[in-house]
Amino acid sequence: MAITVASSRPVKNVLLVAPKSTGGNFEYVAIPRQGPLYISGALKQWDGEFRYEREVWYEDRNGKLDPEKDLDHVDLLMVTALINEAPRAYQITRSARQAHPNLKIIGGGPHMSPLYEEALRFGMIDVVVQREGEDIIGHLSDILLNYSGQELYAHLSKIPGIAYLQDGKAVVTPRHGAIHPHFVEVPDFASMKDLTSRNPLAAGVMETVRGCTEKCNYCQVIQQFLGYRVVPRDVELKRLAQLHKLAEDGLIYTARDGRFSVFISDDLHTPPLRAVKFRDERLARLKGWKGHTDDMWMICQCRAEIGQDPELAQTMLEAGIRMVYVGVESSSAENLKAVNKRQDPGQMHKDLTTLNEMGFIVTAMTIIGLPYDTDESIMKMAEWVKTVSRYQTANLLTPLPATINWNLTPLDEDGSILPEGKMRPYHLYTGRQLVHYDKRWGLQESRELYARYTGSLHTVDKMYERIFRIFKSKAYYEVMERREEETRQVITTSRASARPTDAPVNQLEDGLRRVFSQTRDAVLASISELADSYALWTAGANAPGASRAVELRLAARGKVADLQETLSLKMDDLGATLSSRLAELRSSFSLTTGDLRDAASAKLDEIGEVVAARVGDIRSAIATRASDLRGTLFLRPDASGPAGPVRGGTEMAEALSARLIELADAVSSTLADFKRQWAETQWSAGPAQA
Repeated sequence: MAITVASSRPVKNVLLVAPKSTGGNFEYVAIPRQGPLYISGALKQWDGEFRYEREVWYEDRNGKLDPEKDLDHVDLLMVTALINEAPRAYQITRSARQAHPNLKIIGGGPHMSPLYEEALRFGMIDVVVQREGEDIIGHLSDILLNYSGQELYAHLSKIPGIAYLQDGKAVVTPRHGAIHPHFVEVPDFASMKDLTSRNPLAAGVMETVRGCTEKCNYCQVIQQFLGYRVVPRDVELKRLAQLHKLAEDGLIYTARDGRFSVFISDDLHTPPLRAVKFRDERLARLKGWKGHTDDMWMICQCRAEIGQDPELAQTMLEAGIRMVYVGVESSSAENLKAVNKRQDPGQMHKDLTTLNEMGFIVTAMTIIGLPYDTDESIMKMAEWVKTVSRYQTANLLTPLPATINWNLTPLDEDGSILPEGKMRPYHLYTGRQLVHYDKRWGLQESRELYARYTGSLHTVDKMYERIFRIFKSKAYYEVMERREEETRQVITTSRASARPTDAPVNQLEDGLRRVFSQTRDAVLASISELADSYALWTAGANAPGASRAVELRLAARGKVADLQETLSLKMDDLGATLSSRLAELRSSFSLTTGDLRDAASAKLDEIGEVVAARVGDIRSAIATRASDLRGTLFLRPDASGPAGPVRGGTEMAEALSARLIELADAVSSTLADFKRQWAETQWSAGPAQA
């Protein structure tokens, strides 16, 4: 009976929107924020008056929403936003209100929650959810769609943790405590707009805790997610299983080695050693992940103190966590004390060195513009932080709602003091410039400082940008492979009635595909050999803990990674081009015999020229990257100078170049064989007659 009642409930359409971001690493790889997915999951499991059909629209993935035309059949619009996304969020909600006056709109997220009155008035939003909302969203949605006037206000007053306007005054209903982080066990990825095998996620994302054990005063998360709440162990395994299923279905991009990336989206995945209870629990959980994460390449945030906990750190590696974001913030003890960051710079240096030596890819998160910073100290920190981390992030101190820094005097977008009553220029709150008054730097000066600082770093933004380009290239290449596979299947089924011309065409296609595949594998295998040789050399070349040696190790690894990424990208691009040209060549054979000779000959010459040009480009890239790598190795600090690996690197570069010459020669030879076979074939009739 319950099923019958549920199936007969009226259906309402809900659209959940995450506005286009104005900056940050995750825009490059389009990792979805999980808030809308959990809210959607809560609506899915809600057993109330209405049944909700849901769609989650991420503007970074799906393009900009047009409120006038895209909301025609929507009953309820939900919008979340980070601070720099607020202008776009309000643009969406205001346009939606004007185009659809009766549409119900709910706002939420870390910006609107504390600034609820701004969202209600300027954003023209009906209700703002305070902090988390999975437990109330179903009931709230039913009420908004069912009541109006004073009756609506009477019902809203009974829902905890919301804000709304009543008779022009803001009303906030109190909320006590926090919800269980597993109120919705698995996020509702199925509700994502256009999540298909042709448009997969670049990586999976998983939440295992909410909140933080720390009290850093610049951090908004501590106010948004109160306490430190751990997801039950069985729920963690369900979420891991969900990611496996998404990858199996092609909805998360999977590399050629079968692995896929997963961001563990906690704000402190692994607690520090002093948080004994939480640390012990996390250790036991990581050990329990064995067999559940073997094909995952995982990324998480942690504190540097993990370097003092070898048991936990080693278990993280064994569980598949390869990259760690570490909150370094500053190399100044005075600055760390000022922001309530319980961390000693000297110990932090030792901890980061240990994490690097264990094999973690360390990304150091830094903040500049702290109270005791100067131009000189900031640039010194840039030089230091590169010695203890592969990549870095950088942000100027930015006031965020619900933090102590929100009281700092805000600037307008021209750098002047913001007039009282005027909305802040939220689009500038990206961490790339100061947005509050600071006697040391003005708005433009802070931009110049940020450019100098980041210009001397190996910023993770650049790494993500490369990954995004490679991902897009591989995705295109794989689409082309699927299309070519479909074409091959059609050709195979028609071989019994093949034309005389089909045999050499098939040989050409098979030959070029085989030549490219073998050469690509050989080139990338050689790069892997180079990476392994440098890893072995840099591990034992110098005394552990020497800062110059650590810098050398990180620099060499980074250069090898650049070489790997560059070659992978360019070889995939060549493969996609080759597939496209082959498809064009095959289409030429639908022409008459006379036209075929001219078209095929031109296509053959064109393929040869394109391949030669692309191979030349790849060889040039190898030469440049190899030279860069050799230059890095001359930093070797010990007395023996640039020994074996430098010479080996030169030989490796020459070997790679030779293999690419072989590729160009093999392609030319294959094309020549085809021309010869084509010339010897009796073209007595056109393809249509044959």
